[in-house]
Amino acid sequence: MTAAHIDPLFRALLIAGVVLYLGAILWMLKKNKLTVRYSIIWLLSGLVFAVFAVCPYIVLVLRDWTQIETVANLVFILVIGFMLLLLLSLSSIVSGQAEKLKRMAQKMALLERRVRELEEQAKNGKKS
Repeated sequence: MTAAHIDPLFRALLIAGVVLYLGAILWMLKKNKLTVRYSIIWLLSGLVFAVFAVCPYIVLVLRDWTQIETVANLVFILVIGFMLLLLLSLSSIVSGQAEKLKRMAQKMALLERRVRELEEQAKNGKKS
């Protein structure tokens, strides 16, 4: 299979899919459903998909370079690799948020104890 044998309709559908994908990401950014910090990986993936859709020859060169038998296998490997990186990134974020939440809960418990102590002191001070 060569780049010249890729159906123009299929290539147009790929490009349209990438445009919709990037449009959805940008819409989510605009509506504050996704922060810029976390959207970077999605935007980068969209740009990679756009390069692959516009220049399918790159995928063929990667296939030959990695000695993978079919283009579909290469695409599946790339997508699975991307998903693993995304899961690792999200796991790291969740772990950090869990640690922050734990520290906040501990500080809140200490503050509640301090408030109760001050209320007791104020209550006992008024009785004397």
